[in-house]
Amino acid sequence: MAAASPGLTETAFFARLQSLNIPDKFAVAVSGGRDSMALARLAAAYAKKTGATVLALTVDHGLRAEAAEEAAKAKRWCEEAGLAHLTLCWEGDKPSSGVQAAARAARYTLLIGAAQSHGCDALLTAHSEDDQAETLFMRLARGAGLKGLAAMRAESFVAAGPGAPLRLLRPLLSFSRESVTAYLDDIGQDYLDDPSNLDERFERVRVRALLAALAEQELVTAPSLAASAKKLDSAEDAARAQEEALFDHLGGCFYGWGGVSLDRWEDAPGAEGLARRLIHAVGGGVYPPAEALETVAQAAEGAQKATLGGALMMRWRDRLWFLREPAALTGRAGVEPLAPQSLDRRLLWDRRFVIAPCHPGSGPADAPQIAPQIAPMGGEARAFLGPREGLFRGPPEALAALPGLMQNGVLIGAPALPFMDKGILTCRSLTRERFLGRIVRFS
Repeated sequence: MAAASPGLTETAFFARLQSLNIPDKFAVAVSGGRDSMALARLAAAYAKKTGATVLALTVDHGLRAEAAEEAAKAKRWCEEAGLAHLTLCWEGDKPSSGVQAAARAARYTLLIGAAQSHGCDALLTAHSEDDQAETLFMRLARGAGLKGLAAMRAESFVAAGPGAPLRLLRPLLSFSRESVTAYLDDIGQDYLDDPSNLDERFERVRVRALLAALAEQELVTAPSLAASAKKLDSAEDAARAQEEALFDHLGGCFYGWGGVSLDRWEDAPGAEGLARRLIHAVGGGVYPPAEALETVAQAAEGAQKATLGGALMMRWRDRLWFLREPAALTGRAGVEPLAPQSLDRRLLWDRRFVIAPCHPGSGPADAPQIAPQIAPMGGEARAFLGPREGLFRGPPEALAALPGLMQNGVLIGAPALPFMDKGILTCRSLTRERFLGRIVRFS
């Protein structure tokens, strides 16, 4: 069995913050539950001792009648502890399905946006050692691979849509829920107990009960599961390093317009992971495919093109190319075309590009004055480029899936192509970022 987790004290928490190189100004996510209230009180104590500036943020999802009242309690408790506090509301229509996933994305989008708009250099969340253990157990039940089983990291990076990345810190990961409760009892801090924590319709509630029973039998404990997650984390780092070394060995190259190419393919150690990551990088999906090696190997043989996970793989001019599948954007049976998006602000397009209008006055005098739209270039791409197509150093099939600048339904620009730049907007490919997987973007 792994050693028991340390007790949660101000001294232990302060040491953890220092090890994470905590900035002088940061935000804490506070739901009002026990873990987040412990985080809020400890952050308040740290601010009092060091002079750091801390902003508490609570999200009211508006999904339950009690939500506003609970957010008000969290606000009162934070302000009583000496923290500045903001309540953030998830506005607009809520989805009829996938509510939890949508709520999570909305929550992080609101938290990141508020933290950055108030000059915070990090966002702290209250995930504990028990959360780590429960997550590992649930992913084991789904047959997750190495990446899925790896630990939540004490430090990662998140972004809201097209925004800049923000450090996400989890300073309570090495502390148990029991020690969190003991700390709150010691200081006399009340907290909310979400009734859903007792609702066995939720997988995490059932897993929590099962792990408690296993711990009583001294079979499995949260510390032992968390220790395994950390070891799997190290293993995943080693696997990713092997995949990236293989990418270099195979002559891998990223292109500013969003494609990737290799000068050859080898079924070498790390090939499966590399194939999955390359498809994810160019395909625009939220997650990589479960398996990809056979599909990529078939495309590498050059007999025919292959598609998987929104990506198109093909040989062209003696190289193996990974591109966005055009039909996934322009429409096919069962898949609607990607709707045009207004370019009146910075936007995340197809999860592959960050596109933004230039500052007024920075473009040419004849630049469109009405906010244009971004849509796939589609079948008009090659005709629009005409002789300039020869300047494109990639397969012609890639052009249809690139972002096009539209005005009144007419294609007037190709922002991902440097030779088409008119100074109207900026366009940055996220292919390399998606391949590296170090930033989670919520949209």
